[in-house]
Amino acid sequence: MDTWVIIVIVAVVLLLLLLAVALPARRKAKERQVGQQRVEARARAAEAQEHAQLADRHAEGIEHDREVAEREREVAQEHLRRAEQAEERVQEREALVERERTAANEQRERARDVDPDDVV
Repeated sequence: MDTWVIIVIVAVVLLLLLLAVALPARRKAKERQVGQQRVEARARAAEAQEHAQLADRHAEGIEHDREVAEREREVAQEHLRRAEQAEERVQEREALVERERTAANEQRERARDVDPDDVV
């Protein structure tokens, strides 16, 4: 029976030695894995930062384009307003010319009524 006790004790000691050797190796592997994950996370964070900066630059460009479009729209509205004013002036002048023609024709008719041979 003493032999069995010695065999069990030796087996337990060998098992403990094996665990003592395996645990640090496993811990180092886990530390390497965690380190690799941290490196990958930093790389993803840096890439996300670059994408965010690019998106910010695009957003600034879009805002600038909107401002330019608004200024162009204002200029176009001003041109439209001026064109409408010019059209109104033209219509007023046409109406004035028509009234002057009508008045001239009426005067010619009255003059013809007075002296039909003298009026051209």
